[in-house]
Amino acid sequence: MRPEDRLLFAVTRQDFLGEHREAVDILARGPMRWEEVAATAERHGVAPIAGANLKRCGLGEPVAGRFERALFENALIKAREAERLAEGIGRLREAGYQVMLLKGVALDLLVYREPWVVVSKDADLLLRPEPGRRLAEDERDVRRSLYRSGIECDVPRHHDVDMNGALPVRFDRIWEGARKIGFHGQEAFVMAPEDLLISLCVNSCRKRFFRLKSLFDVAESVRRLELDWGRLAGRAREDRCERIVYAALHATMETLGCEVPAGVLDALEVPRTRVLLIRRLVTRFLRRGSLESPPSPWLPYATYRWGQALRSLRVALTWEPPAHRRALGAPAGQA
Repeated sequence: MRPEDRLLFAVTRQDFLGEHREAVDILARGPMRWEEVAATAERHGVAPIAGANLKRCGLGEPVAGRFERALFENALIKAREAERLAEGIGRLREAGYQVMLLKGVALDLLVYREPWVVVSKDADLLLRPEPGRRLAEDERDVRRSLYRSGIECDVPRHHDVDMNGALPVRFDRIWEGARKIGFHGQEAFVMAPEDLLISLCVNSCRKRFFRLKSLFDVAESVRRLELDWGRLAGRAREDRCERIVYAALHATMETLGCEVPAGVLDALEVPRTRVLLIRRLVTRFLRRGSLESPPSPWLPYATYRWGQALRSLRVALTWEPPAHRRALGAPAGQA
């Protein structure tokens, strides 16, 4: 692994402690390609927090302006997008939907100290009809218009949470455990901590486990959410994604670091052969891989059951946009 990658592992965190500063100082004594550091941080969505921590160390002067621009631009974009999303939530509620915030939008409220710390390129919402209320006649038009603007609002499932139907996720259970929260004057819901962390692990798998923003989201959620680890293990097994959760937690522990209580990984009940394979592939990436190039797909496929692997291949190879895009006429290239 390149020294530039090890440097980014050290600075991609909200609690930048003495031990991390020491690791950064040691790495910075050797040759460092600062343009590569900045380019990788930008590509992985962590330039704002990485730049802020490098500035605390008095390092990265050749690209300091680049990191500062990333921070200020992201702060402005996040503020503007929050207003736009609040307006969209209001329209969905008028159309008769309850709205749940997913991934980065939920983390802005629950985990990130400031919304600007990392870059999120879209907003993800899970919808369900308000109990006892009829949906408005224009509800599809409302959803279509939001989807085309980059606000992914799926009902009754969300394609990122169940990996385009590959996982039998209990969305009814997710709604049962959700709680209300205020979002810029609008009422919305967020997942229970355990469901949120599972969804972040699934998203990490979708990004092949070694995208820095995904690792950051998992690590910071482990640190800041009040988690019932026994409940998390049970729900991961129920949704048949326990191998994915295992790999996401293990990859995060080996890169950014996070403290998972003893026995949690065992409670996921991943077969021993898969545990060994997952660990071997993570170790191989850390020895030979690089954040500069796209990670191998082998680790995600090592976490799938046969049916999940076949479905993932079909989605990856088809030229036809997935059902959630076709239903509302959303652009085929939208992620």
